[in-house]
Amino acid sequence: MADLEQRTPDILPERPVTFGMPDGRELHLYGPFQGTPSWPWLEGNTDGSFSHRRWHALRREWVVYSAHRQTRTYKPPANDCPFCPMAPEGELPLQEFSIAVFDNKFSALQKDAPTPQPIPGLDIPLASAVGNCEVIVYSSDHNASMASLPLERRERLVRVWGDRIRALMAIPDVQVVMPFENRGEEAGVTLHHPHGQIYAFSYQPPIIEKMAQSFREGYDLSKLTRLPQYVVADTATAAALVPPFTRFPYEMWIVPKRFCATPAELTAAEVTDVAELLAHVANTYDAFFGRICPYVMIVYAAPKGLEDVFPFHIQFQPLLRSPTKMKFVAGVEVGAGSFLVDILPETAAQNLRNVEVTS
Repeated sequence: MADLEQRTPDILPERPVTFGMPDGRELHLYGPFQGTPSWPWLEGNTDGSFSHRRWHALRREWVVYSAHRQTRTYKPPANDCPFCPMAPEGELPLQEFSIAVFDNKFSALQKDAPTPQPIPGLDIPLASAVGNCEVIVYSSDHNASMASLPLERRERLVRVWGDRIRALMAIPDVQVVMPFENRGEEAGVTLHHPHGQIYAFSYQPPIIEKMAQSFREGYDLSKLTRLPQYVVADTATAAALVPPFTRFPYEMWIVPKRFCATPAELTAAEVTDVAELLAHVANTYDAFFGRICPYVMIVYAAPKGLEDVFPFHIQFQPLLRSPTKMKFVAGVEVGAGSFLVDILPETAAQNLRNVEVTS
């Protein structure tokens, strides 16, 4: 059990200025911004589409079906980016902003998703897709990235993750909140403005469910920060490391040395160290591969009811195994779920430690 006294952060929580959008969504602005947003083009524009879940009888997991997402924005030109300030009929009609969070127009999960009606002839369980999906835009600068954001902005980003996790976990049905970022078209990015997403689930997805079981059984994630052969970058309160059981070549995790269930519990020093490591990891990948490295970054925080055992940490899964070779998930990995890795974690950690990073 973690000591609750040790979890008290020494910084004020990040809180937003919130605006209601005409289609029922909300915009939350963190930090300074210029302008007062309005969306006249959204007046009377409510979609009314809902997702639902179906139980995969063989994999024993829920699959979410969201037919309305087929029409979502796909690779618009830079001069028509809906996340840029004052873009025509864009999401962020402002002159400038620091960090913006808003409900995804093409949400895979909905707070008021109804119970689906039975499908004739289908004998598998169905369930509502209750939850929420948010977009988190890191900067009003279309050309920024996690690696290029100033330290102050990355510190605010860590605190915003904490605040959004707090706000979404307050929804009664929500069990898990997971911020993440897909970087690069190879990772599925369809909008190049620097941004991530935040999913709030009303159930524990299978990977998080397995992680939760390990933490309930007493697995100590922080012990990896004390194994120098796996540590790539070290700070006083957190480490970036290659876990000894990677599934992706050159996978790196950011792990605080003190147990925290959520980023909202980090102290000011811990926020700074995590923010420093976010840029260090992204810059290390780009320097090591000699190109912009596509990756998936996942922010894990404790599911509801597991705040004493499930530690906040961040996982980076790069999609390259060399500058010219992608790590494809295929064949045995898709069909059997058994990953094949060509680089030993110990070798990967050593290679990444040797990278000269300029930030």
